Amino acid sequence: MAAECKIRLNRVEEGMNDLNNLLIKRWKTGTFVPITANSQAEALDIVLKERRKELLIRGLRWPDLKRYNRDGANITLTRTVKGQTYTLPPNDLRYAIAIPEDIITLSGMPQNPR
Repeated sequence: MAAECKIRLNRVEEGMNDLNNLLIKRWKTGTFVPITANSQAEALDIVLKERRKELLIRGLRWPDLKRYNRDGANITLTRTVKGQTYTLPPNDLRYAIAIPEDIITLSGMPQNPR
């Protein structure tokens, strides 16, 4: 996350150093080749791909997709289950998770629009 933030602030070299310091621990000693980027856009693309791999099966992709789409990434999710295709377009209200009914009852807060 630090690498992503630095790159977004156009501190590309610092961000790539953060990423490489993390990645070097994933490789057998002496086999890691540092990753470089020629532009802020390329560096950001590299960092976001690494973040996607790092967070696999941890349930953290959802907030990233919401954030990326808010920032204009326009990522559409499409899944086909038993022949039925489901699509979730960017910034759809269905990205909001429903608040448990007991919380709504206790607090009186409104349910997330869905």
